[in-house]
Amino acid sequence: MNYGIGIGATALVQSSSATSVMTVGLAHANIVTVKQGAGFILGAKVGTTVTAFLLALSGISKGGFNISYVFSAVAFVGVLIIFSTSNETLNKIAPFLIGFGMLFIGMEVMKSAIGGADSSLSVKLSELFKYDIMQNPVLLVILGVLFTVIIQSSSAATGVFIAFLSAGIIKNIDQTFFLVMGANIGTCIDGIMAALVSNAKGKRIALFHVITSVIGAVMFSIILVIFRTPIVSLFESLFPGKPQFSLATYNLIYNAVYTMILLVFIDPLVNLVTRLVKDKQDKLQQVSYIDERFLQTPAVAIEQALRELHDMALLAKENLDRAFSSLVTGDTSDRKNIDEIEERIDFLTSKLTSFFIKISSVTKLPEDEKLIGGLHHVTNDIERLGDYAVLLAKETKYMKNKEVTFLDQTREELNEIYTRISAMFTLGLDAFANRRIENLKTIANIQKDVKKLIISTRDENVVRLSSGMYPVEVSKSIYSVLFSLQRVADHIVNIAFSIRSTTGSKAEAFKAIEQEMQKKEKALAK
Repeated sequence: MNYGIGIGATALVQSSSATSVMTVGLAHANIVTVKQGAGFILGAKVGTTVTAFLLALSGISKGGFNISYVFSAVAFVGVLIIFSTSNETLNKIAPFLIGFGMLFIGMEVMKSAIGGADSSLSVKLSELFKYDIMQNPVLLVILGVLFTVIIQSSSAATGVFIAFLSAGIIKNIDQTFFLVMGANIGTCIDGIMAALVSNAKGKRIALFHVITSVIGAVMFSIILVIFRTPIVSLFESLFPGKPQFSLATYNLIYNAVYTMILLVFIDPLVNLVTRLVKDKQDKLQQVSYIDERFLQTPAVAIEQALRELHDMALLAKENLDRAFSSLVTGDTSDRKNIDEIEERIDFLTSKLTSFFIKISSVTKLPEDEKLIGGLHHVTNDIERLGDYAVLLAKETKYMKNKEVTFLDQTREELNEIYTRISAMFTLGLDAFANRRIENLKTIANIQKDVKKLIISTRDENVVRLSSGMYPVEVSKSIYSVLFSLQRVADHIVNIAFSIRSTTGSKAEAFKAIEQEMQKKEKALAK
């Protein structure tokens, strides 16, 4: 049914490009499914072949009568309707009549520009198509693609090839067969351009258009190369002296046959483009390493969970960087990205928490139980880091709405604090990933520096507020940002010190490290 609608709609509008762009838009708006849109696209390929027959007719003249004049008159009628009546129905029909007639006016202009078979332009173009390289099927298909991409219409491209045949510029009709198959691929450019600003469904329609067009061109190019002589002889005998009808008929047979074959395989093709183009939501809700199959070997399952947790921590760090950069520049353009990454962090938190519970149910080793307990805390700390990135982004939006900004001195102070927090994060993540206790003292010292800088900035803010340098709205934001940065530093400490403390306690971790050192010293003494 959708295939038939695609044929009818395209035959009416005389443009498969218009149909494909419309279909991408309908899929983007969830009005049609990808499968329905795929049917439209295949049908559009057949519907657009009507134009080739009409354009072929425009090259046939009998005596003083030329059918192009009839279609040109149709365009004139459309213009008269627009300028002579306010009838709503007629004014909707008029643009269709004008566009339809302009196809043939364009053909007449093109033929006039080319001139007869003896014109200098015709002779030069004819010599070009006589070169041996211009018999190469691959080159001809590529030329058809490029030409159609430039003019963005396979119907117009086919019209040009028909004009070349009528003027005797192209002598061998098989050359135009390959050119038309290239044009069939080139017309996908309109759908691709429309899909650039669409969602995943729109992109799937555009990809389906490209894949099926390439399949059709490859399939028929191989057939034409193998059976070139008998196929050419057949079409020449069908329309002796009228090569433009041979091209139009080949165009119809080619599009009808390959689209009907692919219609049988529409489900696997739709599944293919669905797998290749994933929804952004699908990408956000995917795990990279954890899988229930690893639960059969708890040690492997823990290792995979650590890798997933490490990636989650990197996401949180990137989101904090993004949010802080937005804060100091006042640029809110990254807000959507920040929210999407936060959504992914929340998803991973849920998945990891569930995975840790499942590991606990299958492992029997006390050290594994202790490690899992610590990882639960680390997961929560990373999730909170993500939350503070969102809070910073919200503060940026609040300040923009209030039309207030930080003073340069405040920006410098905040940058100094965040530089140390970034260093903490790098060291803390390294300590967590590699179980590196050497970083812990450095991290603890940096945390002390961060606290001092935050207190200093808070005090400076009081002075600036009292002196009238800052409005109350900015002061509120500064306090909120400083609190968020303090909590970010605390959570980083928890992550780092979790390698020796289940809860991330500094005192507990240092005590455990001291006990380890004492044991080593006793062992060496013995």
